[in-house]
Amino acid sequence: MIRPLSTPAPYPAVPGVPLMWLALGFLVAAATPARALEQENSAYQFNVNPHYGITKQLSMSGNFGYIGNPDDYARYRCGWPTLTYAPRTWLQLWGGLDSYYTDNQQSADSLELRPFAGAKFFLPNKAQWNIYNYTRYEYRDIENRETGHWAGYGRLRLRFGVEIPLAGVARAWRTDTYYAIADVESFYRCDLNEWDAVNSRGGIGRVLNHQMRLELIFTAQFALTPAAHEIERTDNMIRLNLKIGVHEGVLGRLFNPGRVR
Repeated sequence: MIRPLSTPAPYPAVPGVPLMWLALGFLVAAATPARALEQENSAYQFNVNPHYGITKQLSMSGNFGYIGNPDDYARYRCGWPTLTYAPRTWLQLWGGLDSYYTDNQQSADSLELRPFAGAKFFLPNKAQWNIYNYTRYEYRDIENRETGHWAGYGRLRLRFGVEIPLAGVARAWRTDTYYAIADVESFYRCDLNEWDAVNSRGGIGRVLNHQMRLELIFTAQFALTPAAHEIERTDNMIRLNLKIGVHEGVLGRLFNPGRVR
């Protein structure tokens, strides 16, 4: 006998505003033509993100990747460890350390250590959309590998995003389904006391199974030009992201905590 899905306490309906984020994501993808990706400021990235469930509220994850610009640099990322504590379904506390080694072709190589801490807030809803704000503080400590000199500064990152299942409410976030991705993230330099850059992302993801998700994301970065006082597009990136849940169910608890089952 097939039992209907139970419905917990009612959630607020999805506001119309998140549709703006989805539209923005597709505009970003459409505004990244092939000729732009051939420019020197365009890069390609591949990430693998394993997630390990310690308890139902606490998990550990890593972020291992490669970022490359064929004409400029090759960057290797090791984000480990990252701890996530979820005291509520709508709140997660994140903290950890990201490390980057950059092999520059036209300047000295660099090593960056980036400790961070932040909070991620979710808006549960009946439509199964993953609507969130992720605000975090990080300290960038960068070493010039030729001189051995370290220089660092702190910055604040504010990301507003939405992930929308494309399979309907009944099959949302199930195996062999797709979802749309869109977010906007701004960066505030604490040492300069000013907003530094804005990233706009759009893409598509696929739930391969309960323990694996694959995402293709297009990113456009914009920065304020001090001389002209104008916003200019400075970088483009294509990223392939593979999320792996070492334990079944950990991906759902992390990325769809407000899902109505």
